[in-house]
Parts: sequence; C-alpha cells; structure tokens
Amino acid sequence: MRFAVALLLCLLAPCAWAQEDAVCEPGEPARAENRDGSVLTVQTECASPELRRYVATLTCDAGRVCDRLEVTQEVVYNSMGHVDLVDLDQDGMHEVEVRGMCGAGPNCEGDVYRIDPATQTLRHFFNGGYYELQVMDGWLVESGRSSCCSWEYHLWKLDAPHDLPLNYDNMDLMVQVGASGDADTVDGVVCTFLRQSGDNSRVVAPPSPALEKICEHYGEPYDLTSPDTTPGAP
Repeated sequence: MRFAVALLLCLLAPCAWAQEDAVCEPGEPARAENRDGSVLTVQTECASPELRRYVATLTCDAGRVCDRLEVTQEVVYNSMGHVDLVDLDQDGMHEVEVRGMCGAGPNCEGDVYRIDPATQTLRHFFNGGYYELQVMDGWLVESGRSSCCSWEYHLWKLDAPHDLPLNYDNMDLMVQVGASGDADTVDGVVCTFLRQSGDNSRVVAPPSPALEKICEHYGEPYDLTSPDTTPGAP
C-alpha cells in the first residue's frame, strides 16, 4: 500500500524526499466541541528540531481524558506536515487529520483518526495520499492528481464493513477522470468507474447521480464509460 501512495505522490516528477533545512516549529492548539459533549484538542510540539510530534486529546464528561494520541514525524521528510481537526461527514463529531510528505503535485500523505463512540477512543480510520478527502452521498472520497491531465478518485462506502484503516487496498470503487488536449484547451473528458476484484477491474455504473458529479472535475462535458456487461466479468 505504501508503494501505491508513493507512486501517486511522485507521478508528476521525482520526489524531493527530504528538505535538509526544515526544522520543527510548535503550533497553536486547536479545539473542537463534539455533538456528544466531548472535546477534541490537537497541539503540535517539538520533541527536537528534527522531530515533530502531534498530540491529540479526547476529553469526555466532567473533564475526564478518555484518550490521548501521539503521532511523530521526521521534519526532514515532512516539511509541509501539519495537523487539523475536521468533520468529514458533517455529523458533529470531529476527526484528527495528520498530513505528511507531499509530492511534486498537489497530493500529500494523510492519516485520519476518528472517535469510536463505543470505546471513546481515537481509532486509525484512514491512510492515503491525496489532494482532498470528503464524504459524498455516504461514500468517503479521496481525490488526487494522477498525471498532468488526469485525476483519480478512491471511494469507500461508509456503511459497508471494512477493516481499518481504510486505504488503497480495501477501496470499494475507483474513478478515473482523464482529459485530452493541451495546457490551454480541453478537447474531451472521459470518466470511468471501476470496481476491483483481485487483480482485475470491471467498469461499473456510478452508484448514484451524486457520485457522477466527480466526472465534472474539469468543468467540461464528459463521456461516461459504459459498464462492462460481459458474463463472468468480476
């Protein structure tokens, strides 16, 4: 899986894996109240000039600390690394998002830690390399540029069973949106929804009209690849 992320990060040009002059700088704490009354805080600390440490604390009823998470990064390899509090599905429960190494394009490594309401702990929910991460129509959607003229989207259905963390190896669908033309003109866009089965993939229809909006990435008319109806296809 790490290979797949590295490939996505570095597809446009050779990666600058290290920035030798980068040093850790502590950050201001961030705080978010959740709908269940718990409070999530994150802080960037410096274990040393070369080592960045993100500390997330989940405080429950009566100020009780339910969980504390520490994630460390080598600054030289993660010069643009940072931590945020996000609410991916707008359900009033926040997640901890840690971003790390970035490639030559807009994609950066990322990990998301989500509150498990049953245990009131922070669980490793997602790992990938992406430009944007969002929830659309009940699906987690990871988007990233895969070449000069194409984008790739990885999708997980949130109400389906998955081993955690969600990652490239256990995605439910992939969407490829490719444009032809030059730097100034888009001549055509092809959008393809794919379902993986072992080493094979099958073209499928978009699960919903909301997800087909992914095809509008370039803001141009697009051709949607027809589903594979071959008998016995995966």
